[in-house]
Amino acid sequence: MREDKRTTSRARKHLPLRGRGACKTPMDLPGEKRIVELISKGAPLAEILNNLCTAIDLQLGNIVSVMLLPNDTERDFKTIAHRALQFGLHLYWSADIALGDEDVLGSFEMYCCVPRKPTAFELRLIQRATHMAAIAIRKYHGDEDLSSARSAWKRALEKQSNEALLLN
Repeated sequence: MREDKRTTSRARKHLPLRGRGACKTPMDLPGEKRIVELISKGAPLAEILNNLCTAIDLQLGNIVSVMLLPNDTERDFKTIAHRALQFGLHLYWSADIALGDEDVLGSFEMYCCVPRKPTAFELRLIQRATHMAAIAIRKYHGDEDLSSARSAWKRALEKQSNEALLLN
Protein backbone atom coordinates (compact mmCIF):
# COMPACT_ATOMS: atom_id res chain seq x y z
CA MET A 1 0.00 0.00 0.00
CA ARG A 2 3.00 2.34 -0.03
CA GLU A 3 2.00 4.81 -2.64
CA ASP A 4 2.80 8.28 -1.36
CA LYS A 5 6.17 9.32 0.09
CA ARG A 6 4.52 12.26 1.88
CA THR A 7 2.13 9.95 3.72
CA THR A 8 4.95 7.62 4.75
CA SER A 9 7.18 10.46 5.94
CA ARG A 10 4.20 11.98 7.75
CA ALA A 11 3.60 8.62 9.40
CA ARG A 12 7.20 8.49 10.60
CA LYS A 13 6.77 11.87 12.28
CA HIS A 14 3.85 10.51 14.27
CA LEU A 15 5.33 7.10 15.04
CA PRO A 16 8.02 6.95 17.68
CA LEU A 17 11.19 5.28 16.44
CA ARG A 18 11.78 2.98 19.37
CA GLY A 19 13.68 0.22 17.68
CA ARG A 20 13.14 -3.50 17.58
CA GLY A 21 11.37 -5.05 20.54
CA ALA A 22 11.03 -1.79 22.46
CA CYS A 23 7.28 -1.97 23.10
CA LYS A 24 6.33 -2.18 26.74
CA THR A 25 3.53 -4.70 26.34
CA PRO A 26 3.10 -7.56 23.86
CA MET A 27 0.08 -5.86 22.26
CA ASP A 28 1.66 -2.40 21.93
CA LEU A 29 2.41 -1.09 18.44
CA PRO A 30 4.43 2.08 17.90
CA GLY A 31 2.03 4.93 17.23
CA GLU A 32 -1.01 2.77 17.93
CA LYS A 33 -2.87 5.63 19.60
CA ARG A 34 -2.29 7.81 16.53
CA ILE A 35 -3.50 5.02 14.21
CA VAL A 36 -6.69 4.58 16.27
CA GLU A 37 -7.25 8.35 16.04
CA LEU A 38 -6.86 8.19 12.25
CA ILE A 39 -9.41 5.36 12.06
CA SER A 40 -11.90 7.17 14.29
CA LYS A 41 -11.54 10.44 12.35
CA GLY A 42 -12.16 8.65 9.04
CA ALA A 43 -8.74 9.36 7.56
CA PRO A 44 -8.10 7.96 4.07
CA LEU A 45 -7.69 4.19 4.16
CA ALA A 46 -4.32 4.35 2.36
CA GLU A 47 -2.96 6.65 5.07
CA ILE A 48 -4.13 4.34 7.85
CA LEU A 49 -2.70 1.23 6.18
CA ASN A 50 0.59 3.05 5.47
CA ASN A 51 0.79 3.96 9.15
CA LEU A 52 0.16 0.33 10.13
CA CYS A 53 2.86 -0.91 7.74
CA THR A 54 5.30 1.70 9.04
CA ALA A 55 4.51 0.81 12.65
CA ILE A 56 5.16 -2.90 12.15
CA ASP A 57 8.25 -2.24 10.02
CA LEU A 58 9.74 0.05 12.68
CA GLN A 59 8.92 -2.28 15.55
CA LEU A 60 10.19 -5.50 14.00
CA GLY A 61 13.07 -4.04 11.99
CA ASN A 62 14.40 -5.38 8.66
CA ILE A 63 10.84 -6.01 7.49
CA VAL A 64 9.00 -4.63 4.48
CA SER A 65 5.24 -4.97 4.72
CA VAL A 66 2.44 -4.51 2.23
CA MET A 67 -1.33 -4.73 2.49
CA LEU A 68 -3.28 -5.89 -0.54
CA LEU A 69 -6.93 -5.05 -1.06
CA PRO A 70 -9.31 -6.15 -3.84
CA ASN A 71 -8.84 -2.90 -5.76
CA ASP A 72 -5.08 -3.50 -5.96
CA THR A 73 -5.55 -5.07 -9.37
CA GLU A 74 -2.14 -4.02 -10.65
CA ARG A 75 -0.56 -5.97 -7.83
CA ASP A 76 -0.90 -9.64 -7.18
CA PHE A 77 0.73 -12.13 -4.87
CA LYS A 78 3.02 -13.68 -7.46
CA THR A 79 4.25 -10.36 -8.84
CA ILE A 80 5.04 -8.93 -5.43
CA ALA A 81 6.76 -12.13 -4.27
CA HIS A 82 8.79 -12.27 -7.50
CA ARG A 83 9.87 -8.63 -7.21
CA ALA A 84 10.72 -9.05 -3.55
CA LEU A 85 12.91 -12.04 -4.37
CA GLN A 86 14.74 -9.97 -6.98
CA PHE A 87 15.78 -7.64 -4.13
CA GLY A 88 16.78 -10.51 -1.87
CA LEU A 89 13.63 -10.39 0.24
CA HIS A 90 11.91 -13.56 1.41
CA LEU A 91 8.32 -13.98 2.51
CA TYR A 92 8.40 -13.57 6.28
CA TRP A 93 4.69 -13.83 7.04
CA SER A 94 1.36 -13.55 5.31
CA ALA A 95 -1.91 -13.03 7.12
CA ASP A 96 -5.47 -12.63 5.93
CA ILE A 97 -7.21 -9.43 6.92
CA ALA A 98 -10.52 -10.79 8.16
CA LEU A 99 -13.51 -9.39 9.93
CA GLY A 100 -15.30 -10.96 12.87
CA ASP A 101 -17.33 -13.19 10.57
CA GLU A 102 -14.06 -14.46 9.05
CA ASP A 103 -14.67 -13.03 5.59
CA VAL A 104 -11.33 -12.08 4.09
CA LEU A 105 -10.98 -8.52 2.80
CA GLY A 106 -7.28 -8.41 2.09
CA SER A 107 -3.84 -9.72 2.80
CA PHE A 108 -1.05 -8.41 5.02
CA GLU A 109 2.32 -9.63 3.77
CA MET A 110 5.76 -9.04 5.20
CA TYR A 111 9.13 -9.66 3.60
CA CYS A 112 12.52 -9.98 5.28
CA CYS A 113 16.17 -10.04 4.12
CA VAL A 114 16.93 -13.22 6.02
CA PRO A 115 14.63 -16.26 5.75
CA ARG A 116 13.14 -16.73 9.21
CA LYS A 117 9.87 -17.12 11.05
CA PRO A 118 8.36 -14.57 13.44
CA THR A 119 8.73 -15.04 17.19
CA ALA A 120 5.66 -15.33 19.42
CA PHE A 121 6.05 -11.65 20.36
CA GLU A 122 6.24 -10.65 16.69
CA LEU A 123 3.16 -12.75 15.87
CA ARG A 124 1.18 -10.90 18.53
CA LEU A 125 2.19 -7.58 16.98
CA ILE A 126 1.26 -8.83 13.50
CA GLN A 127 -2.12 -10.02 14.79
CA ARG A 128 -2.68 -6.62 16.39
CA ALA A 129 -1.83 -4.78 13.16
CA THR A 130 -4.03 -7.14 11.13
CA HIS A 131 -6.95 -6.59 13.51
CA MET A 132 -6.53 -2.81 13.28
CA ALA A 133 -6.44 -3.06 9.47
CA ALA A 134 -9.73 -5.00 9.54
CA ILE A 135 -11.32 -2.29 11.69
CA ALA A 136 -10.09 0.42 9.33
CA ILE A 137 -11.40 -1.44 6.27
CA ARG A 138 -14.78 -2.00 7.95
CA LYS A 139 -15.04 1.69 8.82
CA TYR A 140 -13.95 2.73 5.33
CA HIS A 141 -16.42 0.49 3.51
CA GLY A 142 -19.28 0.72 5.96
CA ASP A 143 -21.63 -2.19 6.53
CA GLU A 144 -23.44 -1.82 3.20
CA ASP A 145 -20.32 -1.82 1.03
CA LEU A 146 -18.71 -4.76 2.80
CA SER A 147 -20.48 -7.38 0.71
CA SER A 148 -19.15 -5.89 -2.54
CA ALA A 149 -15.65 -5.65 -1.04
CA ARG A 150 -15.86 -9.29 0.09
CA SER A 151 -16.98 -10.36 -3.37
CA ALA A 152 -14.16 -8.42 -5.03
CA TRP A 153 -11.58 -10.07 -2.77
CA LYS A 154 -13.00 -13.54 -3.42
CA ARG A 155 -12.86 -12.89 -7.18
CA ALA A 156 -9.23 -11.75 -6.85
CA LEU A 157 -8.34 -14.93 -4.95
CA GLU A 158 -10.15 -17.13 -7.48
CA LYS A 159 -8.30 -15.41 -10.31
CA GLN A 160 -4.98 -16.13 -8.58
CA SER A 161 -5.96 -19.77 -8.09
CA ASN A 162 -7.07 -20.18 -11.70
CA GLU A 163 -3.85 -18.61 -13.00
CA ALA A 164 -1.82 -20.96 -10.81
CA LEU A 165 -3.71 -23.97 -12.21
CA LEU A 166 -3.07 -22.83 -15.80
CA LEU A 167 0.65 -22.49 -15.12
CA ASN A 168 0.89 -26.02 -13.72
